[in-house]
Amino acid sequence: MNSGSDDRSSTPARGILPGLASGRLRWDALDPFPERTPEERAADEKTVADIATFHEQRVDPEELDRTRTLPEGFLDDLQRQGYLRLGVGPDLGGLGLSSYAVFEAVARAAQWSVPAAQVMAIQAGVGAPAMLPALPEGPLRTHVRRRIAEGTVSGFGDTDHAGQNNSRPVLTATPTPDGTAYELTGDKLFIGNGPVADLLPVSAVLDDPDRRRLGVCFVDTRTPGFQVTSHIEFMGSRGLPNGALRLEKVRVLREHVLVEGDGDRLPDAIGFLGLVGRLHFTGAPALAIARNCAEWSRDFVVRRTVDGRPLGDYEQIQRLVATTVAEVYAMESVARLSLIGAGIGDRWLEQFLAKNVLVRTAGRIVDRTVSLLGAEGFETVASKRRRGAPDLPVERAYRDARGLRIAGNVDFQLDNQGAQLLLAAFHRDPDTGRAEPFSDLGLSTAADARLTDANHAHLAALARHTADLARTCRELADSHDDLTGLYEHEGTLVLVARIAAELLTMSAALARASHLTRTGADDDAQALADLYCTGARHRIEAARRRLSTVRSGAEPDHAAISRAWLSVPGRDREAPQR
Repeated sequence: MNSGSDDRSSTPARGILPGLASGRLRWDALDPFPERTPEERAADEKTVADIATFHEQRVDPEELDRTRTLPEGFLDDLQRQGYLRLGVGPDLGGLGLSSYAVFEAVARAAQWSVPAAQVMAIQAGVGAPAMLPALPEGPLRTHVRRRIAEGTVSGFGDTDHAGQNNSRPVLTATPTPDGTAYELTGDKLFIGNGPVADLLPVSAVLDDPDRRRLGVCFVDTRTPGFQVTSHIEFMGSRGLPNGALRLEKVRVLREHVLVEGDGDRLPDAIGFLGLVGRLHFTGAPALAIARNCAEWSRDFVVRRTVDGRPLGDYEQIQRLVATTVAEVYAMESVARLSLIGAGIGDRWLEQFLAKNVLVRTAGRIVDRTVSLLGAEGFETVASKRRRGAPDLPVERAYRDARGLRIAGNVDFQLDNQGAQLLLAAFHRDPDTGRAEPFSDLGLSTAADARLTDANHAHLAALARHTADLARTCRELADSHDDLTGLYEHEGTLVLVARIAAELLTMSAALARASHLTRTGADDDAQALADLYCTGARHRIEAARRRLSTVRSGAEPDHAAISRAWLSVPGRDREAPQR
């Protein structure tokens, strides 16, 4: 599979939200497909190759998985190479990579070792360097710039023991009597890079006398009262530093706190940066696993026979392999559409939906690969080496891939939140989603010619499903006077988001196929887009049937069954509180 690209710089594609909101597929929002200039691509590819080589030379992925310990001096070496400043400019000793280049750098490193690559990804995606663009001019920005230039390891202390999906953190920041600082008290849990960080942004409720606001406090972990209470171990990503943290009256200068409502770029800018950051530490490793699985599948099928017949001659094997290759193509297309040429706040819906697209598709691929390889897919690397078999780490990839679905928030909750963001647009504007859909898709003759007949049929189906989703969202918004009541129907929201994610992926796959065909860069793109879209349309139809059942109330009573199971003898049989 060739992921070739154009030899020119194209105008970055606009976002898909207006099309989803209006019910009108907008081809002009997808074409021209976003692309890097030849100079950008050449520079990126050299840097990405260097980063991949570094990881291959410094990390033994099997040893890291076994010992759960990073190689001695690994963090220092990352720092010296500038790999903990991937997106930071040269003025601070960084490499100045674009968001997409950072994504590819993490993906290539993760093809060798997921947890080692995630150390870079967390730093670049949600650590202090990632937040720099959101910091207004002033003491905090100066402080963070200085720490980055000196060399810092960072992450983001967000999740409390109460869970990630509470509207406000439990950790509190109380002003000191003289008003010059805050004292932070509370716990943080599941913090990537937390045990090795020296500058850690931490979310907190600022308990000021006048009002309580959200804040991000930049904590120097050498400050008295900061403690790593536990090094957390996971089923996958073994060796990634992750910890439970306790802050007991940890002092942070007031000028080192980013406060809700301070400046016109907060808090939205941090939220938008977080969308990209989540793709770096979950989406990029997911793509790495998917790419590896495609290669491992080829390796296995080429060397195996059944009754003297090459394994690749069997129809079901061909289906499994072809589906994997097409899904890798679709994942790459979504990543490119979401990140190339996108500034802060651009294509935010794509970036939000892309996380689940990437990690779920990787999950399907690695599960399929385990089935394809059979016992060899389930066997550990150590066992394969003992018997002299090819030591493909499929079992390790399976564990790593499962963890990506819960990192950066669990997948079903992201579905819930994504649908809320989409439905909010319909609730804000009573006219949204009421227009009649396009009948001709607005395609020019030239664009039409760049798609095969099969893919043009997929494009027509994409237009119909876009209109259907808009009508559904309009009906849902009209049926509730306020968003709170609408958001209670979580089963409905999850299905809405999953349909939207499939529409995004079909859009990306078809637009990229058109682009690559026009430029002659990839002869396989049309076939891969066709195969992916065929499967996507089946999934959309299934989700729409389920959505109709959920909305009509024809499903079994999940609430009654859940209440009965969760109730405790002697307590009223009520739904438990979240």
